[in-house]
Amino acid sequence: MQAGLKGRTERVIDEALLTRHVGGQGVFATPAMILLMENTAHGSVAPHLGPDQTTVGYEVCVKHLGPSRPGATVVVTSLLKEVNGNKLLFEVECHDGDRLVGTGTHKRAVVPALE
Repeated sequence: MQAGLKGRTERVIDEALLTRHVGGQGVFATPAMILLMENTAHGSVAPHLGPDQTTVGYEVCVKHLGPSRPGATVVVTSLLKEVNGNKLLFEVECHDGDRLVGTGTHKRAVVPALE
């Protein structure tokens, strides 16, 4: 596996991704954004893993820069910046239209898959 692999996910903001369950105003929840970032990063490298391998996240450093309303479509991207042994470093971003609403880094490790 080499640096440069990219991932992309589009998702419509629905009820499951909102802050209402924690008493918020019903906008895109930060934990939901992070989940999409993690899934996008994993998905970008999954085709390059062996059948007995997977990845697990172990560090997230993200800024949630602005709200996204229900019904908006967000686009999450990941870029594999560095491979160091089994450690992977990704740059991740989330856009709502032309607005950058989330940015940061995410680290994953390649590990044996559970049987």
